Amino acid sequence: MATSPRYQLFYSLRSPFARRVRIALSRLGLAYEAKEVNVFEPTAEFLNANPLATVPVLLCHGATPSDRMRIPDSAMILEYLHENYGERIWPTDRAARVRVRTASTLAEGLMSETVRWFLENQRATPSPEHSAESLENIERTLAAIAETSVKALPWKVSDLQLTQAGYDLIVALEYMNLRLKGVDWVSKYPDLARFLESHRVRQDIAPTIPPA
Repeated sequence: MATSPRYQLFYSLRSPFARRVRIALSRLGLAYEAKEVNVFEPTAEFLNANPLATVPVLLCHGATPSDRMRIPDSAMILEYLHENYGERIWPTDRAARVRVRTASTLAEGLMSETVRWFLENQRATPSPEHSAESLENIERTLAAIAETSVKALPWKVSDLQLTQAGYDLIVALEYMNLRLKGVDWVSKYPDLARFLESHRVRQDIAPTIPPA
């Protein structure tokens, strides 16, 4: 008799936050039941999992009540996975961990500001000030990231091994391509564009590429 997966993940295909968790679950080799949702038309099941109606949400099923939990927010989910599966999300060395987590925060900030810009521009009357503020935040963050080497820490351990920050940067840049229509960051930051193009086809990343 087949048993139910220990985990259920509520996600949307285009959410960069959900995507970073999907990649993490995959590279840790964890089976889970994927539950795609539309955050703009939330179901009762989804709202029961997360009353904030945001993705991702990881539902953990266990034999005891203490093993059963709902974890919203991608950062919280990554922390849970790190603590429960051999500390494989963040580096074990403290100095390296600080560098990687700092870089990851910058990449996550790119995701947040891109979401903010996109949602603002879906309004009937977008605010030019809010849109400009998001683009300024994105520009400053890209400039800061471009000052680092994407060929080493905090983005990569080796030629073949990305850090969590490296995965997050790929997710953020791809989401920018998807949502920031008319904003040309590629020509200004060719090293970041090459980083994206060289890694987006990896077997642990390509299956999660969002649809146009």
